Amino acid sequence: MLIKATIPATHSSSQKILFVTNNLSQAELAALSALKSKFEFLIYINNVHKEYNFQTDYTLPANVKMTSDYKSVIMLTSIFSAAITTVGHISPVLNEKFTAIIKACIACNIPIIEVPHGLYQWGFNFSDDSQFVNTASNTHGGGYPIPTFANFQISWFDNDPVGYPRYRQERIRKMNDVEVPTYTVITTNTNWYMYGFDDQRVLAQAIFEYARSKPTELFIWCHHSAELGQMNLLNNMLGAKPPNIFRYGYDKDIYFHSMDTTEDVIEHAAAGITTISTCLLDFELHKIPTAVFWSEGLSAISESMTHTASFRSPEDLLKLEFTSPITGKLKPFSSENFDRQISNVITEKAPANAAQRIFLYS
Repeated sequence: MLIKATIPATHSSSQKILFVTNNLSQAELAALSALKSKFEFLIYINNVHKEYNFQTDYTLPANVKMTSDYKSVIMLTSIFSAAITTVGHISPVLNEKFTAIIKACIACNIPIIEVPHGLYQWGFNFSDDSQFVNTASNTHGGGYPIPTFANFQISWFDNDPVGYPRYRQERIRKMNDVEVPTYTVITTNTNWYMYGFDDQRVLAQAIFEYARSKPTELFIWCHHSAELGQMNLLNNMLGAKPPNIFRYGYDKDIYFHSMDTTEDVIEHAAAGITTISTCLLDFELHKIPTAVFWSEGLSAISESMTHTASFRSPEDLLKLEFTSPITGKLKPFSSENFDRQISNVITEKAPANAAQRIFLYS
């Protein structure tokens, strides 16, 4: 790091973009998106310890700065030409620091762009018709398409797509090659209310019986953090897991140095078992033989995929031939298209968005 003083008249002429993220995986997506861009980026990561990960395990692009201090972001808000957020819908469970930054952007009339943090996401391609509505619940739904508070949206997959940021030749990780044992990775996110208790029970039973049928093999479980809630049946069943299933994380059962995201664990896996999620893109990208859990609530998504090996029961999984999924949504990332769409946002007048006004008083 080099800190230099300059005379007041000399400032960078590049337009600056704020990128607001919620976790390490999203911050990595932001840095990969910024790589080779003509813009300068400040990436906010909502965890001081994960900022340290970037200081030690990543080589940031020259046009990227990073911070975990939300007050610094708020102080600098007025310098940005646009703000990008990985979460564009108003939610009762949004982190208050994340919320404070978005409110500052709205107050400064900065155009807000939503880009996905997931393959299936509120405000893009995900809605429901629940009759009992609770947007903070994992047992009730939103009931309607939930609006975004962003002025613009950039998509990975539809409507002039820029592609998946991890699908590119360039890397930003310092350590690409790690030695790991052979394992099957399990990725789940049953905190979605579409997974009823029956679904969660069947999924757990299927995984447990499959692991018991292969006692000499290693299984590593990367669960969504929200699955640890007491209302999630799967969380309460983990105590019954076979001894060859290990929960992944430095504070859990097993951890490999420098592998800090679920995407890392997928990349180095020999096989995978997963629910419907963004992880499908990474299984497809790395051609990992995968079994995908089928549930009624997500049947339309399962059926929209080009190719998948799916299971609905423990018996299905035991006899299933795992294959690499083909989602139909995986596209190489285009820095040129990404920059073009940001430039269009900066030059256009941002359309009014009533959800922003709601956001200021939420």
